[in-house]
Amino acid sequence: MKEVKPYIENPAVRFFSISLFVFFFFSFCGHDPRSFSRESQSLSVLEIPREYKWLELDSEDLETFNDSDWLKFNTNTLGFENNPGKILVIRFNDGFVKKLNSPVLYAEIALEQFRVYQGNEIVYTSELNDHIFPHIIPLKNISSGFIYICFRSRYKGFIGMDRNVTIKDHSLALTDLFLENFTQTFLAPVLLVLGSIFLGFYFLRRRERIFLNFSILLFSASIIEAMNGFVGFALKEYSYLTIPLTFINFSLFPLFLLLFLHEIYPPFFKNLFRIFLFLHIIVFFIAMFKNYKGSLSYLNGEYDYNWLIVVEGIVAIFSSLYVLWRGQKHLRIITFGLLCIVFAGLHDILLDLGMSIYHNRIIHFGFWAMIVLFGFYVFRHYWQLLGSIASMNDELRIKNKELERLIHIDKDLNLAQALQNSLISTNFEEDEHVQIIGFSQTLESVGGDYFDHTKDSLGNWAILMTDVSGHGISSAMVAAMSKMAFGGAVPYLQFPSRVFHLMNRYLVGKTKNLFITASYLFIDVESYSLSFSNAGHPGFFLLRKSENEVFHFTTKGKPLGIFLDIEFSEGSTILQPGDRLLLYTDGILDMLDENEESFGEERLKKVLWENRFQNFQNLANILQESMYRFSNGWKHQMDDLSFLLIEMK
Repeated sequence: MKEVKPYIENPAVRFFSISLFVFFFFSFCGHDPRSFSRESQSLSVLEIPREYKWLELDSEDLETFNDSDWLKFNTNTLGFENNPGKILVIRFNDGFVKKLNSPVLYAEIALEQFRVYQGNEIVYTSELNDHIFPHIIPLKNISSGFIYICFRSRYKGFIGMDRNVTIKDHSLALTDLFLENFTQTFLAPVLLVLGSIFLGFYFLRRRERIFLNFSILLFSASIIEAMNGFVGFALKEYSYLTIPLTFINFSLFPLFLLLFLHEIYPPFFKNLFRIFLFLHIIVFFIAMFKNYKGSLSYLNGEYDYNWLIVVEGIVAIFSSLYVLWRGQKHLRIITFGLLCIVFAGLHDILLDLGMSIYHNRIIHFGFWAMIVLFGFYVFRHYWQLLGSIASMNDELRIKNKELERLIHIDKDLNLAQALQNSLISTNFEEDEHVQIIGFSQTLESVGGDYFDHTKDSLGNWAILMTDVSGHGISSAMVAAMSKMAFGGAVPYLQFPSRVFHLMNRYLVGKTKNLFITASYLFIDVESYSLSFSNAGHPGFFLLRKSENEVFHFTTKGKPLGIFLDIEFSEGSTILQPGDRLLLYTDGILDMLDENEESFGEERLKKVLWENRFQNFQNLANILQESMYRFSNGWKHQMDDLSFLLIEMK
């Protein structure tokens, strides 16, 4: 799969990063781009001399207060720290309303319950707690002297109004409200759709939790963006739903961000983020419970756990710097997105503290920069995943074809094994003179060991044991050729050397560098005489109960299938009733145990000798069991192995 280039090498993303840097530079150093527009139609309350007074009880006639009772504002704010049990009253001149056809008092954010008076007449009352949405308050276009705002607040951090309070024309207020929040209002459904798409990605591949966490982050961001400004104002009558929904998302968005980062960052930070996840949840519920007084107080709860969000922001900055320092290029996009939201939040905090000269909040720009960069990372991860899945599918198709090929081979092997079994003589044969038991254990599905036994027209027995070099299919094919070669020598069964001579002539040049070792016996059942010949094969054993040892017989001879004109020696002996003969292949001698010790010829002789008084069937079973135990269930078998046990009656 082609490697995706790192973020810094992507021209489009590089251009986006430079643009983002220029934006932040002018954010901190520039001026409000809207400051020159519509000056004649609006006036900030901050530009009007303002006075305030603390009251014990609400007053119906605010004009009865002496001017000496009012205190002037010494700052550019419209609020103070809360003074529990008291009411804050702010007044300012309303002379500007005469210049407007339909004047309104536009308050972008109000945190408390409050009343607005124009002169002694109440023009607006808000009974909502924790309200953070805009207010557009109609005023008379006739000056009554002063506008009074009386505040009651249970928010322990602040009482009053935020700095963005203006007197402007009603149509202008609605237009400004819509335009100022157009981006958030328009892009909120986009976030919702993207969240649904990534949630679908997760359901397609549940192991990739990055899609689930990012979709949750997008859903939370969508609600935050939708509830800001214009939508929050339009849904004011449903504030019992919109206020909790907004504050819960404000509180949980850092939690969802930690969940997302937990899936991406290195192991150390994964563990650190996991700790902050649990800590965030615990502190959140403690803060909510602590500030519960008949109803939830979201702002007071937020006031109590803001310290944790500050700590999380610091951890995010240091973790991002560490990732950049370590040169982990695949995390660079995520790191830039994280730094955008953290530094944008820092700028707005400085703005709230009066330490920034730029009077527009940029948290939403940082927010969108984070979403775009995070989205770019997750989309890239998705395309990489698609590429890996495509590669896996290609590999799976190749493996399926290979599996089909192996299945065909396995079927062919099973057929070859069945054919080979049909070529080999039966494992048990008996007449009034001789009984024979055969055993064969191949190393693979088919093997190169082959034994055969047949009788001539007089009832004499011809017995052949062969071993083709190697093992597997090629050896099995040569073994089948040996069967056919032996069939061509049937007229000369009583002459062992002649049998090998004819078989060799048939096999030479056809075995493709494979050779065959063989041992051949011919038993004359009338005279009990045994003649035999050997072609490079281990000899055979004679076990006679009347003797005190096991006899070994062999003759000299070269393997079959190599040289054309070779001679084979013959040997002979007289058998007695009860004699037992054992023909075997060298796979038995080469068999190993767990200590890599070979079975060997002496061990085979010992098994025969120690069990010489066992009946014929039991002796065959003991031979087979001894080999099985020695090789730990054929685990240490090195070659095909076979034996033929013959008893004279």
